[in-house]
Amino acid sequence: MRDFCVRWLSIFLFGSPLTHGLRVVRGEISAQEAATATLKDTVMGGAVGGVTAFTTATLAAACPPIAIALTTVAPLLAVVGAGGMAVEFFRILDDHKQAVKTYYESLTRQELGRLQEIENELIYEHQKNLEFLAEAKAINQEITNRPIAPGIEEAMQRLRESVAIAQSLGLTSVDSKLLPDSQLP
Repeated sequence: MRDFCVRWLSIFLFGSPLTHGLRVVRGEISAQEAATATLKDTVMGGAVGGVTAFTTATLAAACPPIAIALTTVAPLLAVVGAGGMAVEFFRILDDHKQAVKTYYESLTRQELGRLQEIENELIYEHQKNLEFLAEAKAINQEITNRPIAPGIEEAMQRLRESVAIAQSLGLTSVDSKLLPDSQLP
C-alpha cells in the first residue's frame, strides 16, 4: 500500500509534468498533448489525495487513538514519501535516458543503412565512369591511330571521319568549337 501511495504522490506532484515534458523533448507527443495529460494526472491526483485526506480525517475524528498514531508517524511517512519521490524522479530520468539511447541507436542504424545505400550508388556511378573512360580511351585510340594520308583530300576525309565519330558519341557544336552545326561537304 505504501508503494502505491508513494508512486501516486510522486507522479502527481512532479512525475507527470516531468514524464510528459521529456516525452515532448523526445518528440513522442506535442506540447498540447503533454499539457492535457498532465492536467488529467493532476485532476486524478487531486481526487485521490482528496479522498485519502477525507478518509484519514474521518478516521482520526472517529477514533482519537488513530489520530495520535498518525501524528506520531507523520514525520516518518514524510521522509518515506520524499525518498520515494526521489527514487521515482531518478527512475523517470533513467527511463528517459534509455528511451533516448534506443532512439539514437535506431537512428544510427537507419543512418548507417542510408550511408550504405549512398556508398553503393557512388560505387555504381564510379564504375560507370570507369567504363565510360575505358570506352573513351578506346575511341580516342581509334581516332588518333588512323593512318594519316598526304594531301588535302585525305585530310578532309580524316576530318569528316573524326566529326562522324564525335557526333556518333553524341557531341555537338555546343561541346566543341571544332564540330560544325551542319555536316561538312
